[in-house]
Amino acid sequence: MDLSRPFALLHTEDQWRRAAHDGTTLQPGTGAVELAWSQAEPATSSTPAPLAAGLAFDAQCRLHRSLPEAGRIERSAPTGQSSAVVDLFAPPAPPQPGDFSSVTTPIPALASPRGLAIDDDNRLFVAEHGKARILVVDLVERRLLRSISVAPARPLDLACDGRDVFAVLDRAPHLIRLTARTGPFPLVLPVHVSGAPARIAQDRSGALHLLTDAGTPLAAVASLALAYQTLAIPGATDLEITADDVLVVARAPGADFSRHALRPHGLEPLPAMRARGYDGRGIVRTPAGAIAFWTEHGVREAIPARVRYARSGRVTSFRLDAGAYQAHWGRIFVDACIPPGTTVRVCCVTADEPPDDLAIPRTPPANNLELPLLRPDLSPPMPPASLVPADDAAYHPLYRRAGGREVAWSEPAPHGFATYEAPVLAAPGRYLWLFLALTGDARFTPRIRSVRVEHSAHTLLDRLPAVFSREPENAAFLGRYLALADGFLHDLELRALHRRALLDPAGAPDEWLPWLAGFVGLVLDDRWPAATRRAVLAEATWLFRYRGTVPGLTRFLELYLGRPPILLEQFRLRGHVELIPGHATAVVGAGLRVGGSDDRDRFGDHAHRFTVLVPGHLSAEQETIVRHILADHRPAHTTFDLCTLAAGMRVGIGLHAGLTSTVGNSASFTPLQVGASVLGRGVVVGSPGPATIPGASRLGVDTRVA
Repeated sequence: MDLSRPFALLHTEDQWRRAAHDGTTLQPGTGAVELAWSQAEPATSSTPAPLAAGLAFDAQCRLHRSLPEAGRIERSAPTGQSSAVVDLFAPPAPPQPGDFSSVTTPIPALASPRGLAIDDDNRLFVAEHGKARILVVDLVERRLLRSISVAPARPLDLACDGRDVFAVLDRAPHLIRLTARTGPFPLVLPVHVSGAPARIAQDRSGALHLLTDAGTPLAAVASLALAYQTLAIPGATDLEITADDVLVVARAPGADFSRHALRPHGLEPLPAMRARGYDGRGIVRTPAGAIAFWTEHGVREAIPARVRYARSGRVTSFRLDAGAYQAHWGRIFVDACIPPGTTVRVCCVTADEPPDDLAIPRTPPANNLELPLLRPDLSPPMPPASLVPADDAAYHPLYRRAGGREVAWSEPAPHGFATYEAPVLAAPGRYLWLFLALTGDARFTPRIRSVRVEHSAHTLLDRLPAVFSREPENAAFLGRYLALADGFLHDLELRALHRRALLDPAGAPDEWLPWLAGFVGLVLDDRWPAATRRAVLAEATWLFRYRGTVPGLTRFLELYLGRPPILLEQFRLRGHVELIPGHATAVVGAGLRVGGSDDRDRFGDHAHRFTVLVPGHLSAEQETIVRHILADHRPAHTTFDLCTLAAGMRVGIGLHAGLTSTVGNSASFTPLQVGASVLGRGVVVGSPGPATIPGASRLGVDTRVA
């Protein structure tokens, strides 16, 4: 049986964009073909938009909200805790008799605070519109760090990128950049930003997006870096960008939020988000990545709005080339998700010499008409109009494969998707065009991820006497009949031919890795990433050869951590000079002796012990896995200590130059404050004498005053 059957492929989003779509579109993110969707027009309001306010989350997931009319900023409790709201800058209670008075800088009374932003250092930036300034507040100590005047302009909104904060002003220069300690620095707006900037947001790449003429029929979103430049959204009140680069624009109070995926060459419309009870003052991205807004009942998150799909649609492929005339096309394999009540049917048209009549136009997907096609001149030709099937009778259904994909030992399809199969019911020909018809029930839609078509059909018919294939009708029927047996036999032979892939850790599917590990007596941890499991299997024989040794443990941990740890055997530290308070027996320059005695148990301190130094921070799960690896693969008679950067450094205990410490500048020293330091308790004036240990020396015994 011929096992080398090349195939033509329709798979990527770029390929599906080069097809002709009629009532179909591409699913955002996956690029799968689905029925076109529609939504009800957003509600409009004749009342003017309310005064814009600010929303921001801090490092503790607490929401900060500005109230411009009241001149206050409220802070709510973290998500999942009590919903109590407190005034962030409320005057402190008067001190009681005997209490110490506060020395922090008080927060002044606010005048119409608008936009809010919190940087990576948990500093709150407040756009105080009424006093034409921007305040920088330390949320940890609740004190004012800086007041930045932007007069005669007035700040409207803020956006944060790490430690950089961008502010929108109501007059030139309209946009500035600042930090908690530097700035402001004016920025130049592009010429296509014609309206009055009001709100600002930043995407994952750092590009800025402005909302101009907010709350008016002329409202539009302008990009300062991407290709779409401007997007008109009448009545828009605020904008935000999610972690996966989706532009969310809030409309009038109570209306749905519009969504557009940010692409390098434009915007792709997405289904809207339901925002019931939105007060029209602004939106914010939560630490979990959702879009939140304020209502009369508190903070709420927007949810995807229900869409209505078209009941039928069709996608026509471009020309597929077999490379040889009179080619007998084989089977079609379609990776699709077909819910109950929906169908996908296919029609095939072949030709050696296409007719000279005009080809059908290449129409873009329904819901992203504005997204351009890159290099349209490279697209293969569409079918001539005379080859388009005239009625639905030319389409035939697909059949779900019970054994999954036809590719031997391949990974299973994504959740909900399966592989469907059908023969190519068309005359021999070099060129092939596919017509896929999709039907739904307005609530659900089928989705097609990829299509594969074999260039050559099976050869079982050639092995039978010629009398069975002398008549074209008989040959066509017998070819389709034998395709059932050929498909089953071909799949078995492909699995037998490529069974060596199961013994290759780099090629075996993920679900086969535990079976492969059983050959070497290794039990894989499901918590390990797939790449780690494959790497451990590839080096399993070497790891078992050096199991329990320093190189073996180091390599095993390196495969999981991605960086080599340091294994330090305790016996190598015997006889060293320890600088531990209360245990110093040798001091350089004052009593250092070679060969001196020590009453401690050196065997108990150093024998059969080792320390694992990880040059990085580990999460709780990672630390558990590392300890599990050490417990299973260390020598049974040894004990170990695990040290990470989070454990800190102590002289004589955990400080080793080049291992857990780096020689260089340090920022850990604190300045000496008069009135806040106690002499003799952590503070020493001058240089101590030889062998003097603060807190461990006794006057007249090992220390004298001279």
